Amino acid sequence: TNAAVVVMRPQTGEILGMVDPRYKEEERVDGQVNMALAPRQPGSSFKPFTYLTAFEQGYTAATMVMDIPTTFPDPPNEPYSPMNIDLKYHGAMRLRKALACSYNIPAVKLLDMVGVRNVVQTARRLGITTLTNDWYGLSLTLGSGEVRLLDMVFAYSTFANGGIMAGEPVLEWERRPGFRELQPVTVLLIEDADGNILKQYTHPDARRVAEPQPVYILTSILSDSEARRPAFGASAANLVLKGRPVATKTGSTNEYWDAWTLGFTPQYTVGVWVGNADRHKMKYMPGSIGAGPI
Repeated sequence: TNAAVVVMRPQTGEILGMVDPRYKEEERVDGQVNMALAPRQPGSSFKPFTYLTAFEQGYTAATMVMDIPTTFPDPPNEPYSPMNIDLKYHGAMRLRKALACSYNIPAVKLLDMVGVRNVVQTARRLGITTLTNDWYGLSLTLGSGEVRLLDMVFAYSTFANGGIMAGEPVLEWERRPGFRELQPVTVLLIEDADGNILKQYTHPDARRVAEPQPVYILTSILSDSEARRPAFGASAANLVLKGRPVATKTGSTNEYWDAWTLGFTPQYTVGVWVGNADRHKMKYMPGSIGAGPI
């Protein structure tokens, strides 16, 4: 019953559009929540942070990984045995296919290889503000940590910029060590009743938060529509733009509580969330089918 969309200009960090599912006639609390700002589980749309961390550590799109039954020690939790969404195993594959097809077991293996703490630091550096705990388990790469749609679009905008974050400075008293130093631009101009300019946004600040080479590899994979076709089939058509390249990534949660699709070109970054604000589950609604068409 609900959907939220954020559109951003990567080069400047400006929010061009934000549509949230608040309805004036809906008096329930869940109808008054801006789902573009509400923390929700992102599903596999979080995986690019894991893969970017791996590419920064020297792994490549051709690095091999095994998609086979695997149980991981995950203290203090019980041992963790992830499953792919199709309940199948696909054997040896390159990281390109593992990410493009969004297979879960390779993503968990990669998180274990590169380190959970390193991936959390990557996500914070690229703009995610909600991962504030000291410890996360291996399910983090599958989206167990809640994030905001606006933050995800801001982070994906750094991918669109080749690793450069653009926006306006975070207020000094709101800054936190290890987290982003810039934030999305929400206000362009403020005038008083006499027409005096109190605030005017003229140009973005910019910070390089990731090197261009690993971001290039990540973008190449997210733009590879043929690599994702074995897993997405007909729904892969929801993840392309006719006549031009576009990088996209979906996210789906257990029981289909949340469905996400994020995508970018050099000019625009778009994020879509679909779900129910009161958190009751949907009926078979993965990101490619629920959010992808939007």
